[in-house]
Amino acid sequence: MYNPSGQRQQCVMEIGSTGQIAYGDSCPMPLTGQQATITSVPNGTLAPNLYVTGQDSGTFMIMGGSISGTVGAFRLDGSKHMTTRTAPGADIEWTRTSSEAPMQSAAASQVLPGQIQWPIGDVPAIAQRAVAYVRSKWQPDAFLTSIQFELTSDFSNARSPDGGVLVQFLFYSPGQQQTLTLMPNSPAGELLPGSSADPRDERALPASFMDLPAAVAKLRAKGMRGVHIKSAHLENYGRGSYAAGSIGVFGTEWVIDSALDEQGVVLAELPDQNDVRLANSDEEVEGGQAGNNIHVDIAGLRNNRGQVYCQLFQSAQNFPSNTDGNAASTASTIANRRAACDFESQDPGSYAILVFHDEDSTHVLELNPDGTPREGVGLSNNPNTSAGPLSYRAAKFPYRAGTLNLTINVQYPPGQASDATRSFSASANADASLTGFAFVDGSVTGQGSRAQLPAGTKIYPPGSTITGTDGCPTTQYHTDGMIVAVIDYQGRPTAASLAVTRHPASGGQFHNAPYYLDLDPGRTLQFLGPIFENGSYDVRFKYDFSLGQGKALSASFTLARSCPIP
Repeated sequence: MYNPSGQRQQCVMEIGSTGQIAYGDSCPMPLTGQQATITSVPNGTLAPNLYVTGQDSGTFMIMGGSISGTVGAFRLDGSKHMTTRTAPGADIEWTRTSSEAPMQSAAASQVLPGQIQWPIGDVPAIAQRAVAYVRSKWQPDAFLTSIQFELTSDFSNARSPDGGVLVQFLFYSPGQQQTLTLMPNSPAGELLPGSSADPRDERALPASFMDLPAAVAKLRAKGMRGVHIKSAHLENYGRGSYAAGSIGVFGTEWVIDSALDEQGVVLAELPDQNDVRLANSDEEVEGGQAGNNIHVDIAGLRNNRGQVYCQLFQSAQNFPSNTDGNAASTASTIANRRAACDFESQDPGSYAILVFHDEDSTHVLELNPDGTPREGVGLSNNPNTSAGPLSYRAAKFPYRAGTLNLTINVQYPPGQASDATRSFSASANADASLTGFAFVDGSVTGQGSRAQLPAGTKIYPPGSTITGTDGCPTTQYHTDGMIVAVIDYQGRPTAASLAVTRHPASGGQFHNAPYYLDLDPGRTLQFLGPIFENGSYDVRFKYDFSLGQGKALSASFTLARSCPIP
């Protein structure tokens, strides 16, 4: 016979007196290891489209296993030769032999013994034999994705002193993007082709992992009461997976059920991390995410200036700069050179946390051209941050569920000043001026931080008294006449604030709430609010908070206009 690769391959079909058939492990897929029942008639009834009158001896039908429903024609040539045809032109030649002993499955003898202990031991070695067997019989790139053991009184393919055990190994072939189930010594067929699968959802089990008896012992030490184990499942779980409805799982984990319907989870990754979780089946299970929290204590800060930013990355994308805002980010105030942040309601998965000390309030991580940090930075797992560009792999850690407490130590660039002299030198070139004030309409102020003065717009210098109808509203919606402060700045991006104190001509003094803005090099316009009433206005502008209190500028202007009443 020809296998799917077009190579000739010997195949043995064993036929019993009651019509039971079994195909040997040497047969190509999908016949490999299949067991079923065959029915034949001495005419073309079962396969009329394949039967050749006057040439064939009859037709047949196979029921059972993954080849159930197969029909074909057969021709007998004497007592020792037979030809079968399951597709036009696909004739297969068979030669009759006799054997005293029944044909044995290589999968049963090489992969899994027919008699086992329960819970079964030596699972890592069994898994490696299963991988070698499936790669030789199915696809050479196949890898094992999960293992399922279940104690059962029904269909089973292994026997134990506690009864029958259903044993299944699930595989995936990246080349074919197909799954396959191996059930050694199964009367329903050992290799059962599955369906197509998304490659992103298929993760290989490692070659070495914690054996099942060891995992069971850990659960019993944790408090599992059931003496008998009902089932065990091993899988390499992806992000956001839960077992027993509430136990977060991630990575290679045993999920084990006892005969008392208790469910427990044991991390199977080696070396042993002693990560054991037990669900109480008597309690109502609620959403697993609700109590999930990653808490980060930040240590090693050299002063209380600025704030600390914490960023939670789910992948290496945009790490470490987070230019697209994919990472969850939060800012934390500093007290006694310590800070903390929390990331709540996180799914199980792998993450990396980056923190940086934003002493000069730029709100962004500052990097050198070679990717090394220009300011204090810390990573989860606390790798050395001065050895080169920041590494997502070095910071990555697994998270499963519940509260995870981490401490991240901030490290500053080598040779960088550790006191206030750094702040002065870092900001020595930062310089801003309140150039003056201008009147615009709503189409300008609506642009926010991207706003630019239209060509020809008059700028009134600080101290100006504005009279006549200059800047008066001209539409019924009062959208014209918006007054903005014109700020020119040179230096690194920084934070700023601007506050207005109003002294209306009608009397009194009023302090407007400050505006907060991000200051970039160049010209920035800051809207001062709906100011129309005559009077004087004091403007106070602060920027470059690397100095602690920030640099400060002040300016004023007076409105003494005669605006027409609309």
